[in-house]
Amino acid sequence: MKIFRTIGIAAVILLFISAYLPWVYINFGKLHNAFLTGMNTGITEYGKPAILGLFFSLLFLITIFIPKVWAKRTGILFAVIVLAWGIRNYFLFTCEMGYCPHRQVGLYLTVLASLAIMASALMPYVPEGKMEEK
Repeated sequence: MKIFRTIGIAAVILLFISAYLPWVYINFGKLHNAFLTGMNTGITEYGKPAILGLFFSLLFLITIFIPKVWAKRTGILFAVIVLAWGIRNYFLFTCEMGYCPHRQVGLYLTVLASLAIMASALMPYVPEGKMEEK
C-alpha cells in the first residue's frame, strides 16, 4: 500500500521535529526551569538521546525507496531499533530516582513517530513486478 510509504516519510520528519521540541520540564535540584529536549539535555548526564533514533530513522528512510526484499527486511530491523530507542527514551525521561518531571509534547511525539515508523515498515510499498529476491 502506497499510503504507508507516505506515513513512513511523515513519521521520520515528525521524529526529527520532535527531537528538538521540549521533552520534559524539570524544576528540581540543580535544574531550575529547565526544558530538556532530545538534542539538548542541559547539565544532566543523558547526552543526546535522540541521535541514535534519528540515525536509524534515516537508514529506514533510505530502505523505503529500494524495491528489493532485503531492503524491506532491513527496514523492519531499523524500525524495531527506532521503536525500542523511542520507548527507552520515554521511560528514561519520565521518572528517575523517585522524581517524575513534567512531560512535554516532544516526548509523546517521539513515541508516536516511532510507532508510525514501525507500522509503515510492517506494510511496505511493493511496486508490481519490481520485487526481486536477490
